[in-house]
Amino acid sequence: MSRGYKNPRIPIMKNNRKSDLTRSYKFTIMEGILSFEEEVVRRKNFSVFMLVMFIIAGLIIFVSCGEKKPEGPVHVIFYLWDDPAYEPIIKAFNDAQTGVIVDAQFIPTNEYEAKINTLLAGGVEMDGYMQKRSTDIFAHYANGYLAPLDDLCKKYNFDLNAIKGYKSAITIDNKTMAIPFRGASYYTYYNKKIFEQAGMATPDTYVKNNEWTWPRFIEVSKSITAKLPDTYGGFLYTWGSNNVIPALQNGMQFVDADGNLDINHTLINCYKYRKELEKAKAIMPLTETKVTKTHYSKAFYSGKVGMLIIGEWFPGFMIKGRDENQLEGFTWNDWSLARIPCDESSYRTFGNPTFSHVHINSKKKDAMFKFISWMGGPEGATIVAGSGLLPAYVTDAVKNEFKKILPDDTALAYYTEPVTVNTQFYNKYGSKVESELAAIMEEYLGADMSDAQLQNLIEQRLKQVAEQIQ
Repeated sequence: MSRGYKNPRIPIMKNNRKSDLTRSYKFTIMEGILSFEEEVVRRKNFSVFMLVMFIIAGLIIFVSCGEKKPEGPVHVIFYLWDDPAYEPIIKAFNDAQTGVIVDAQFIPTNEYEAKINTLLAGGVEMDGYMQKRSTDIFAHYANGYLAPLDDLCKKYNFDLNAIKGYKSAITIDNKTMAIPFRGASYYTYYNKKIFEQAGMATPDTYVKNNEWTWPRFIEVSKSITAKLPDTYGGFLYTWGSNNVIPALQNGMQFVDADGNLDINHTLINCYKYRKELEKAKAIMPLTETKVTKTHYSKAFYSGKVGMLIIGEWFPGFMIKGRDENQLEGFTWNDWSLARIPCDESSYRTFGNPTFSHVHINSKKKDAMFKFISWMGGPEGATIVAGSGLLPAYVTDAVKNEFKKILPDDTALAYYTEPVTVNTQFYNKYGSKVESELAAIMEEYLGADMSDAQLQNLIEQRLKQVAEQIQ
């Protein structure tokens, strides 16, 4: 085979194979590239898909966390005493809205002051409570039990100006520490049937003639008992304040805010008045009232008491007595009320408003405030009036409500008349002063003591109070 000889088939075959291989390789490479690109696209799309899903999931979680699911009403623990007028007020609030439920913890009336102080000192869980002995606000403030309410009043637009008449009673160090829901006043509640049986004029007659003084009250009480021997002409309860009413009407502070004694002979007369009434058996003796634990409402319900000197809340007890058929020997229309006796030149009664606090340690201060501000505001005022109580917040609706719950026009006129109301024992010494005066009364009734001896004893005890409380 010469060098120049060429087999035409082989080159063609080689060239064709090489071309085919090249094309094959190119196709393979291209397919790989395309497959790789597709994989890249696929994976990229998957990553984008997953990223989108993560974003969506994150948004769902964020929205879920941001939106508060309905949790139902907030329950608050509120302590108060077992006044029959209070349960309808609690129920009315719980029924009127769905955001807050008041879990009322009732304590017997005659045990309340001691027990609430024990509960507060012991750190028992509570969101709020009523203050029964209003002067205890000073000790409770000093002990750090009370939450200031000014910020809450602003937050919920509670109108403090509507109850400005009670501002001094609820303010300490320029801070609002309570919301009052009951006003303050004392009245002479009387059984018209007893006066009819005794053939005597009712107290409102003496009021109209400007003759309703404490000596006149003693005279009328003694006359009733003389004519109806099984009946007490009057009834004065055991509280220290109820036994020194003439001194309170006189504006006496007993121990003033600076720790100085502030007494005069009017206080001596208070002790003498009670002793004279007990000696004539015209009122139930103080010791008997305490030993038998006779509540003033039960005494009046019995139909054996001509007159009861007690506060503005008593119509609520009369409603309860009527509804539970506890009135003995007389009916709803057989009682009324008038002013209390007064020895001053111009009439004045006495009393402190009844108010409620939010506890400093409550985790539900807003919810607790919603209740006590409702009770002390225009909505609650109508319910309070309907329960037989004089609300701190008086509206036309309140006055109309009283027409339904008082027995006659005489009662309505005296219950709603604007009069001067002196506060009682209203400083940091007040609670202790009241307790000491009550203790002195018991000692005085059981002893033969001259006016001078009584005054010396009072001065000695009150000086001790001033020294003990700085």
